[in-house]
Amino acid sequence: MLVVEDEPDIATFLGAFFRASGLEVVHIDPMTPGEVVVAMREHRPACLLLDLRLQGFTGLDVLVQLRAELSLPEVPVVVFSGDGRPERRQEADAFGVAAFVTKPFSVKELYGLVSDLVGTGAPAAR
Repeated sequence: MLVVEDEPDIATFLGAFFRASGLEVVHIDPMTPGEVVVAMREHRPACLLLDLRLQGFTGLDVLVQLRAELSLPEVPVVVFSGDGRPERRQEADAFGVAAFVTKPFSVKELYGLVSDLVGTGAPAAR
């Protein structure tokens, strides 16, 4: 799993929980959307956890670049954000994300969602 998050506390917490639950986690705090594309190529994750608000750009900018990279296999993307407005969710949904999770979130529920996505490959309920 690749976690794209600019808040170190959240990234550390997610990484510790998911690793303890048996999932391999790679965290990046990118400076550009292109860094996420490079990490996706390098690590080939089964799932992408993507913060919507990053420093200097948004998760939507990342999704634009990922969708333009035809050489990358599609993986489930779970967007998470402190901005739970319906228009934010609609913007993410337009990219075909598997789920939109609003902060604060239950890490156990997030883990269950990711496990379902990685284990079955089927979209989980939002």
